[in-house]
Amino acid sequence: MPRDKEDLNEIFAFVKGDVESLEGNAVSIEVKDSNRPDIWAVEGMARALRGYLGVGRTKEIRLAGRSNLKVVIDKRVKPIRPFISTAIVKGLQPTDEALKSWINLQEKLDQTYGRKRRRASIGFYQADLIQSPLSYTVANPDIITFAPLGSENKQSLRDIVENHPKGAEYGEIISQFETWPILVDGADNVLSLPPVINSNDLGRITTETKNILIEVTGTNAETVHNTLKIVVSTLAERGGKIYSCLEIYPYGSPRRFVSPDLSPTRAQLRLSYINTLLGTSLTLKEASRLAERAGYRVRIATGDTIQLEISCYRTDIMHSVDIIEDIAIAMDINKLKPVWPKIWTVGNFAKETDETESVGETMIGLGFQEVLTYALTSPAVVSNNVQSIDGKLVELLNPRMTTHTVVRSWLLPSLLEILSHNTHVDYPQRIFEIGPYISRGENLIHPIQESRKLAAVTIHANAGFTEIRSSFDALAQNKGRSFQIKETEHPSFLSGRCGAITSDGTEVGVIGELNPRVIKSWGLNLPAAAFEMEMSALSLT
Repeated sequence: MPRDKEDLNEIFAFVKGDVESLEGNAVSIEVKDSNRPDIWAVEGMARALRGYLGVGRTKEIRLAGRSNLKVVIDKRVKPIRPFISTAIVKGLQPTDEALKSWINLQEKLDQTYGRKRRRASIGFYQADLIQSPLSYTVANPDIITFAPLGSENKQSLRDIVENHPKGAEYGEIISQFETWPILVDGADNVLSLPPVINSNDLGRITTETKNILIEVTGTNAETVHNTLKIVVSTLAERGGKIYSCLEIYPYGSPRRFVSPDLSPTRAQLRLSYINTLLGTSLTLKEASRLAERAGYRVRIATGDTIQLEISCYRTDIMHSVDIIEDIAIAMDINKLKPVWPKIWTVGNFAKETDETESVGETMIGLGFQEVLTYALTSPAVVSNNVQSIDGKLVELLNPRMTTHTVVRSWLLPSLLEILSHNTHVDYPQRIFEIGPYISRGENLIHPIQESRKLAAVTIHANAGFTEIRSSFDALAQNKGRSFQIKETEHPSFLSGRCGAITSDGTEVGVIGELNPRVIKSWGLNLPAAAFEMEMSALSLT
């Protein structure tokens, strides 16, 4: 093994790592731009480097057997944190360095892959102290107590969330619910309050702990199961034997699940495709050797086809191109000869950009100021505050913030939100935005569709329909378009002072004076008028 940073960097380049410091036998490595969670611990990095350096073939991760631990899931956790995956790793002899590595991996996975513990979080426990069955259930946060990790004193779940550092950091994930998820063993010992903190009795791992229970809870089943695979395969590199557990669900399919599933995934590559993408002339034997060097197990290589297996912990592999990238790294990607493209193009603005700039310049000329707002918002902003309940909002499956749970279906609420934050600015205020909005599609093949709109608002003491109509007419005339305004009713606008914008009989927008209730809901105290329309209606082609 080399002892200087330059030579070490050549080795760690295989795992996209850079040597930050080298002191004696201690090497500090920074892994940059890595989408491989399996190498976020020293064990995974060593496993990957063994293959790249030709020290040995990648070992298949296997189950040593099934444990006696059974996990029973309460149906009441379904709306809170519905999934759990468990395994026991036995025969470990952890050192202080190993424990630090596992804790670092846990934190890294929780923060990134687990989306700050919202999507998935990990817990380690002393397996020998836990009695089956393990219950994943819910509890009243003011009644159940246990001693959180690092403390000898028992506290209620609510006290932990309100006063413990981890509670302050992660408590908001569950605090919105009336009951909170807990893990309890067959002897009624509390293991943890997921995803916040483990108990000090069962969740404290030391160098004396030989057998470890690993559990992962979360809101996404795939993320939960993948996280467990990564963790147990890491511990297996330290000589641990993996034993599965049985989880019994009252909902979903399957209802009985044995985890972890360590079976590899099979994939097939064409040699011609490899050579086309890499610009190489590899033989079948050479490509197979490089695939094994990259950590894959080649099953059959014949003709133009390589059939191989992907280890269970390689959760980053989504396409054959990912495998080919690993093959390129294994042959030293720096040795690939660059080739200039055989075609050339001249850059230019897209039609959409030209249209946006043209309309934007016109609006600025009419005295409006352009703003840019986020497409992610909340139902309160896009519906409630504008008196228009939209039951077809496109919601995020796992939002990271309570203020960003849906994608906006129109732009006007975003402009009103801007105005609500600028009441200290002199009036009149006239703003506009050209931006995307998302709506539900017509079928499952196209579940959502994205389009662009133009929205404008004017607010001051004398703002009204005449002013906003004059601005709209000037815009239409400048763009060479003709529109009709027909009286209509809209909950966000004042009755009798609102019109539907139509073009060739098709409704493309709305214009009018804003409803006083809408203005008041945003904390505004002056009259306001606005229009919003499809950008496509302003295009001549």
